[in-house]
Amino acid sequence: MKFFLKISQDEEPSVTVVCNKITNTVSKIESICKENQDEILYGYDGDEIVPLNLCEVICFFTKDNKVCAYVGDKEYSTKLRIKQVLDMVDNSFIKINQGCVASVSNIEKFAVSFGGALKVVFKNGYSDYVSRRETSNIKRRFGL
Repeated sequence: MKFFLKISQDEEPSVTVVCNKITNTVSKIESICKENQDEILYGYDGDEIVPLNLCEVICFFTKDNKVCAYVGDKEYSTKLRIKQVLDMVDNSFIKINQGCVASVSNIEKFAVSFGGALKVVFKNGYSDYVSRRETSNIKRRFGL
């Protein structure tokens, strides 16, 4: 099987499969594409509704009983709950506490506080603490 990848800022992401018969692999690719097609995420910035690309989201966090998403330096509110966010994202995101789901690729560093708690610092400057409940998962995932 050959694999081609074309990165273009001007086109909508798409997948084209050319095959002589439908195999398990082709069926899996089709189901993945259909799953991701249904999961469109919208952010709210005042009166504006903005489609959010999951690969650009730095983290999801709770603020004033709402789930918000950081995209770059902008903060967008969503109509989701943290549980829905966890169901939507893949393993490129990780839960760091009860109210925050972080993009692994946007974590800049971990800092250890005086009490031993882990603090996650993101590339945009936002930071949050890892809960005791999630500390073992974080350490296992990052080999700490």
